[in-house]
Amino acid sequence: MKLIPKSIRGKVFLFIGGIAVISGLATGFYTYKEEIERAKKSSYEKIRLTLSFSKATRSYVRETLRPKIYELMNKYGGCIREDFILEAQSSSFVTANIFRKVSEDFQGLRLRQVAFRPLNPANSPTPVEASIINYFKKSKAEEYSEIVSINNYRYLVSAFPVKVKASCLHCHGKKEAMPQAVRAIYKPQYDPNWKVGEIQGGIFIYEPYEATLLQARLDGLIKGGVVFGINIIVMLVILFILERYVFRPIEVLKEHADKISKGEVDDKIPLKREDEIGELAKAFERMRISIKKVMDILK
Repeated sequence: MKLIPKSIRGKVFLFIGGIAVISGLATGFYTYKEEIERAKKSSYEKIRLTLSFSKATRSYVRETLRPKIYELMNKYGGCIREDFILEAQSSSFVTANIFRKVSEDFQGLRLRQVAFRPLNPANSPTPVEASIINYFKKSKAEEYSEIVSINNYRYLVSAFPVKVKASCLHCHGKKEAMPQAVRAIYKPQYDPNWKVGEIQGGIFIYEPYEATLLQARLDGLIKGGVVFGINIIVMLVILFILERYVFRPIEVLKEHADKISKGEVDDKIPLKREDEIGELAKAFERMRISIKKVMDILK
């Protein structure tokens, strides 16, 4: 069984059709992959923005807000009973609560601030988070980004390490040195004993990658299918033009050539065009007329 047809029409149709299908599939696949990469990039940018927000918020609380409140507390000590205002002086507390509001506009995006030996047990690291914090300790890396499977669901996780500063020891050193307000809220059972300069925890951002990837694949399939469909339509238009303006006129000339070869020279060749096929038709017509005159003389 021969796959390549004998006729020029068949060969042209096979060639153009093959190119259209292959290029359509290739372009569609490229579009599909680009859509997935675009979704990944968008997720990374969203996470990096969140990490930057977290760093900036924590820095502002530590360097500006906390010192200012201490200054006011010392100045108006008789009017302020609290020795530590968690809602304004804890960088972790402020960051978490601001992000809780921000995350309402970014469904599924989650921020966790965790550490070994935290005051709040809810801020203890999960096994995955603990392994990443230990990675920070060993590698001295400044950032971590990876796709992690948690409970059979994939997340795009980005994190940066949190190094202990001297100001952290005010609440995370010895129990007896903690502000009374902090002891009253968390009721610590042990001394955290954090050390200045050590990596004690990390800030983690979770993006539900499974949903992002599924949506990207759906968008990629739609766009890739559209591109493939456009290629097929272009192919069909080209084949239609070739059929109408090249192959069908050649068939007409062939039919009249067969008639002339049998002595049927009365029918005029109907093609009237100004292109190459039209010139060929005129040549056939002149040949038909010449043969007809010879045949009329011989009668």
